[in-house]
Amino acid sequence: MLHALIVIPYYFVGTLAALPFLIVLTRILRLKVAINLLVATSIILSLAGLIVPLACDWVELVSLTGRPLLVLIVLSFLFAGVDAALCRILPLPLDAELREL
Repeated sequence: MLHALIVIPYYFVGTLAALPFLIVLTRILRLKVAINLLVATSIILSLAGLIVPLACDWVELVSLTGRPLLVLIVLSFLFAGVDAALCRILPLPLDAELREL
């Protein structure tokens, strides 16, 4: 039962990887959305990415190890870097909201 706690870091890191991905997607598609909507969407994507595969037995709890978590961490840094590179080329009204945080 204690092994089931491994999903907690996956939830947090999954959200941290999904948020910059959604921001990059918003920049590329030139959508005008609020940061609150992007954060809520990244949380929902992270939860769905954990719950659906585990509930449908596509992934076993034993396979949630450090390597996939490391991949999520690398992806979060990669998407954050792409967002930092694109913010000068494709500015959005979202940038003003992010500066206020």
